[in-house]
Amino acid sequence: MKTFKTRTLALAVAALAAFATPAKAADPVKLDVGYIPILAAAPLFVLTGEGWAKQEGLDVKLTRFVDGPAAIQALAAGQIDMIYAGVAPVIVARSKGVDVSVIANSGIEELVLVARGPLAKLAKDKPAADAVKELAAATGRKIKFGTQPAGSVPDTVLRHWLFKVAKLDPAIVEIVPMGIEKTQQALMAGALDAADIREPTITIVKKTDPQAHIMALGGEMFPGQPGTVVAARGELLKKNEDAIKRFVKIHARAVDVVTKDPKRAATLSNEHLGKGMIEPDVLEAALTSPASKFTADPRVIVEAVKRMQAFQQEIGTAQGGGAPVDEAFDFRFIDAAK
Repeated sequence: MKTFKTRTLALAVAALAAFATPAKAADPVKLDVGYIPILAAAPLFVLTGEGWAKQEGLDVKLTRFVDGPAAIQALAAGQIDMIYAGVAPVIVARSKGVDVSVIANSGIEELVLVARGPLAKLAKDKPAADAVKELAAATGRKIKFGTQPAGSVPDTVLRHWLFKVAKLDPAIVEIVPMGIEKTQQALMAGALDAADIREPTITIVKKTDPQAHIMALGGEMFPGQPGTVVAARGELLKKNEDAIKRFVKIHARAVDVVTKDPKRAATLSNEHLGKGMIEPDVLEAALTSPASKFTADPRVIVEAVKRMQAFQQEIGTAQGGGAPVDEAFDFRFIDAAK
């Protein structure tokens, strides 16, 4: 009897001790996430700023890059795990043997054609294409359009508008490739007549120069224009599938916040965009502009990416050798988020 009582008491003490000793939480999964400083990366700043990543057991470190190609190079080298960047560099990287996949979407139809100076003045009163032709005839020079390097999404979108939509003569235009921040600087300095730019640059330009004019919105430049995606290394997707499902879940939640509560999203993005030098009210205005469209499901851009790839092959700027677009997307994670 004593033996039974002793054993029962021992079990009870052990059970109490188990409850008294806090269970050790699993170590957080570390994720190095790269981004370029554009508004379409706002969901990343929301999910980290709200503390959702930590709540999901994710230790997210942010790394800023000047453009998508630079970010994808770091991803290919294993320096970062994921990126918020344009889809084109991802397709190119896959064609070169880099194991990377698009796991979610962020922004669409982001790029907008904005003019300043004489071109802006002309474009306010007549079709954009006619304004370009008139200015070229009046000045006897080529009209300068700023964008990013050949093969990039901005370059492709600009060329599509110039030659497919506006049907302009290549002899009267000059395409000037440069980085994102340099494009803004050149446009503001009057070194360019127009540029295809994203938010928050659009709002900053129009606030600085109220005479600046939007010549074409994103959908007019390239219907369904693919924009910023979330991509990750294949090794990470295999090794930490559950963690990436949690990441995509809070990314989708953050996209919802960006859409429904731009004021909150602007506050959380302020530290990362413009290095804190852009006022939150400017970012809020940018988030509510016609150029800000967000959706988390990458399926919405697949067909547009195929059309963009076909156009790049047509004009000779394709860098992916016609890499299969469908293979670049992995829908498991967005489906799990739903």
